[in-house]
Amino acid sequence: MSEVLFDGRPIVVDSEHDRIGRGAWARLFASGVIGDEGSSVAERGRERARAGDVHTVSISEGALSAVVGDCVVTLRAERIPPRIWSTVARSARRNEKMVEGLEGREQSVHLEHVMRFEWDEPLVPDRASLTRTCSCDATAMCEHVVALAYVLADQIDRDPVLLLRWRGVAEVVEDDEPEPSPSPLLESSESSGDPWQAGALPSPRPLRPLPVGAILKSLGPSGIPAAGGDLEDALQRAYASFSRREA
Repeated sequence: MSEVLFDGRPIVVDSEHDRIGRGAWARLFASGVIGDEGSSVAERGRERARAGDVHTVSISEGALSAVVGDCVVTLRAERIPPRIWSTVARSARRNEKMVEGLEGREQSVHLEHVMRFEWDEPLVPDRASLTRTCSCDATAMCEHVVALAYVLADQIDRDPVLLLRWRGVAEVVEDDEPEPSPSPLLESSESSGDPWQAGALPSPRPLRPLPVGAILKSLGPSGIPAAGGDLEDALQRAYASFSRREA
């Protein structure tokens, strides 16, 4: 089901900061869509977002769309599998901060960390997982896509549940899947009747490399000015450059 924000009226980003998107989810969303926020294209997009050039913003499972100026812009991402979301929801019931994130009451860094590094299904999709289109037919990132990204980042700060709606998990899905079976260690001790006799340890899970700048993104803005912006932005660009050279 699609939801049109503000009945289709223009949305004006009135942030007093140069950086639009202050919370963890909003910041990850903006940087994930735009990439280099210090570019001239990003600056033009910020100006459009602040001027109210973005209207008819529609959110549905897996799709965001809007009219920016005379262009139609869409952002698409695969929805989070319901089974994974249900499993995370069950395991998070005793963690208040996680529950606040699951219900869209807080931009929970903890929830994003669990989804990204334990399930390989980040709540805020990586740039490579996004499909960006604009009717201006630009071959690279355009200011219309940037403007929509900043408007949504601003709206996520106001109502985090918008991100959950886009990812298809605004309502926690309860399923009938059984709870995970005990580990081989527990099964062995229970079958033998001797808690001191354990079986072989399970094989370790393969390690996955962290995305470039993942720790910086999870920490958010530093508040330290550098190179005309925040220190985090300068470090993100440096890490990205180092990563390209090593590749």
